[in-house]
Amino acid sequence: MTNGRVTESAYLQQLCRRVDRDRVLAKVKVINGDPLTVVKELSGPRSDLSDYREVWIVVDHDGRERHDFLRECRELSSRQTIVHGIVSVPCFEVWLNAHDAHVKNYRNQADTQAHYLELTGLSKKNAKTLPDDFPWNEAVQAVARCHLPTDSLPELGTQGACPSTTMPHLLRGLGLLGADEF
Repeated sequence: MTNGRVTESAYLQQLCRRVDRDRVLAKVKVINGDPLTVVKELSGPRSDLSDYREVWIVVDHDGRERHDFLRECRELSSRQTIVHGIVSVPCFEVWLNAHDAHVKNYRNQADTQAHYLELTGLSKKNAKTLPDDFPWNEAVQAVARCHLPTDSLPELGTQGACPSTTMPHLLRGLGLLGADEF
């Protein structure tokens, strides 16, 4: 799940194509709204998560603390279904940038997105897309590059320092990264 209609959705759709379909059933759903709205939607009467062992919700920090969102994800979990919140600080492009290079000490989303354009060669018009030559095979290296060298990878269910993301936990959950690759 994500509230990111373009970049996050495109990345997550590609991840779904890369999982071992004999072991993992993965699908992407985009829910509009802020992160707490996404959790509310999933806890509503029209939403049944019981078919899933795990649900992962990918959101941006967007300059706001996401501790309430992460708490709501834990509270939405049941014995059947664990709900994980994934937060990228300041935004999802931290994870995308880490596929190409070490992240920088970004001040905000604009800095992060400018670095993304620099790394990918995309124009501002195409800033919310993935380049055709996106380095998917760099995911293992991205784990070490998605936070500053002075910081460590944030634990699952937490919000890390700026810049950071907990996306590696999702890739491990999908079987795309092993525990030894952290």
